[in-house]
Amino acid sequence: MTDILVVVGAALAGVALVGPLLNHAVLRWIGWRVVLPPCFGRVGASRELGRPPAACARCGGRLAPTGIPALPATLAGGRCRRCGAGLARRYLALEWVTGALFAVAAAVVGPSVELVPVLALVAGSVAMSAVDLTVMRIPTRFVYATATGVAAGLVLVAAVDGPPRRLWGAAVGAVVYGGFMLVLHLISPRSLGFGDVRLATVVGAAVGWGAWRPDHPVLAPVQSVLYAGLVAGLVGSVAGVALLVVRGRDHPFPFGPALAAGGVVVLLAVV
Repeated sequence: MTDILVVVGAALAGVALVGPLLNHAVLRWIGWRVVLPPCFGRVGASRELGRPPAACARCGGRLAPTGIPALPATLAGGRCRRCGAGLARRYLALEWVTGALFAVAAAVVGPSVELVPVLALVAGSVAMSAVDLTVMRIPTRFVYATATGVAAGLVLVAAVDGPPRRLWGAAVGAVVYGGFMLVLHLISPRSLGFGDVRLATVVGAAVGWGAWRPDHPVLAPVQSVLYAGLVAGLVGSVAGVALLVVRGRDHPFPFGPALAAGGVVVLLAVV
């Protein structure tokens, strides 16, 4: 019964609390960094963005950077509170994806303090993936916020549930995954941005922590990082082939969501 309540509570928190906050953060970042700069001639406007994503499509009411509707898009029926027009589906999608992933994480981890760093990684992954899919950039602030949440969660687990030596796995995972992605970035900066390197470092820390074992304090984290990389590569390859078939030509696509997906999948498998 306790497990069911935890899963339901996590799902509701994802949909009604964390999801709207992520929507606000995503819209605020895109509004300030992508939509507004072209108005001042700082960077070239992207035709792919179309209408600024921080406004209602009908009445033009700003959803960012000043904020989002007071109620979550899901509870507001997916409509603008100013004119009643339907909001973009991405608002609802982000809330529901967050809620679903929170529920899965709670079902796997259970009512444990270990759920804290896992949910921190999930929330950050959703936000960073949303921005990367929209404008092919991973906000540095999002990476740092996610890293802070994950690190705080790991320290909390070490203090409450121990052992502190488990943090060694986080260090190993961060160095191995971040270092590997840094090498790839240096070889081909245009193919792999530095935002992916930062994201991989955070993912490596979480995965390495989850996989740490007293009998394999180094090997286990390294193996988990390799698995995360393999899953990310598989997801990225499938997405690349699918986009190639749909578009009929090769075109750059964001790798951040694949990195995030690989990290979340492996973390839930090893934690």
